[in-house]
Amino acid sequence: MNLSPHLGYEEESHAGGRVLKFAGEADFLAVPAVRQLLKSLLGQKIPLLIVDLTGVTFLNTPFWAAMQRYQLDGHPDSRLAICGMNEALRAAFDINGVGLESAEGGRIAVYETLESAKAAGTAK
Repeated sequence: MNLSPHLGYEEESHAGGRVLKFAGEADFLAVPAVRQLLKSLLGQKIPLLIVDLTGVTFLNTPFWAAMQRYQLDGHPDSRLAICGMNEALRAAFDINGVGLESAEGGRIAVYETLESAKAAGTAK
């Protein structure tokens, strides 16, 4: 499904919760739709939401802010994990001064692969 002309996503379930697989450019055009998508998931009290960025070629700070907002507004027992960040995405976080541990509560986990994120989610 397309969220904007440049960003698509697929959603799937896993044993510990749900996966959002994004592909393309997470630019300003995509942010309102991403916020709406995440807002629609908040009420579902998903134990672990994994955001897979493997297919993302560009990501801006407002996209990251939408992820943080999901974590901050979510159910206290819900967790957010990010996986599949390439070197360019990691560099963008560093350049913008947005740390992966900067969300209040510090409960955003980062994994190299989707498989490792899923495994961590079912290990609890």
